[in-house]
Amino acid sequence: MMRRIVALVIVALFVALVVISVRGSHQARNQHAAIATSAASSTSSAASSPAPSASSPSAEQSSPKSSSPKPSASSSSSPSADPKQQAEQQAKQEEQRQLDALAAPLSDDERSAILASAKKASEDQGKQPMQMVYCVSTKGNVGSADGFADTVYRVLNNEHGWPRSGVVFTQGDESNCTVTITLSQPELVPSFSEYCSPEYSCRVGSDVIINKKRWDNAVDDWLKAGGNLAMYRTMVINHEMGHALGHRDNETTCAGEGKKAPLMQEQSMFLKGCVPNPYPLDDEQWTTFVGPNA
Repeated sequence: MMRRIVALVIVALFVALVVISVRGSHQARNQHAAIATSAASSTSSAASSPAPSASSPSAEQSSPKSSSPKPSASSSSSPSADPKQQAEQQAKQEEQRQLDALAAPLSDDERSAILASAKKASEDQGKQPMQMVYCVSTKGNVGSADGFADTVYRVLNNEHGWPRSGVVFTQGDESNCTVTITLSQPELVPSFSEYCSPEYSCRVGSDVIINKKRWDNAVDDWLKAGGNLAMYRTMVINHEMGHALGHRDNETTCAGEGKKAPLMQEQSMFLKGCVPNPYPLDDEQWTTFVGPNA
């Protein structure tokens, strides 16, 4: 009986081993089949996707980076201004600065300081300063006389001007004027005398007439020769006042190419090769005017 039981156990174990072996064989075959199928699918996909060629660049190749640096904001902006234009702009700015300085409102203290400087310029030339009293007026449509009056005061008492001849200037009123300086509408300049032109400034007796057209614009040839509007205003005031001090037009003229034009030369009409000059030259520093000591 015991032997029979042992035999049955051995048979059962053998059957179990056979079953296990058969199942393992089936699983192995299934795994091999799956691997083969996957490999075949990969091969098929690779075959259906063409390899990149030289004529079919990649995304990175199709938009290559430029070897040239991108332009900066400054390099892509408009070119810088022409040097000649820059120089002209700077000259205009300087001209305006000079005009503003001449016409700036004067306080009493500033007038006193300017007059003191003018007296010293006379004394430095060994001359006792004499005082000329002038008035300021306007004629016609010329606007306010305020800036004009302040410019006249500064110009007449400039240490490079007529004070070196021994004359200093104070602004008075109509009751005590030796000279009246008038800023006149161009068309009205001849009303002072038939010899006065609507194109230029003029002096008639005790009247010094400054032509508004010239005051605003100067003269083209004078400007082209190196002058500016501030210099012209200085020149025309000093020139016309020079007549009141005893000088006449063109008593001396240009001494040579490139030299300063004499103040009393009619610079508005011709320069004869000289350069613009707003102040009396050394040999023009004289006067026939006789007035009270300043």
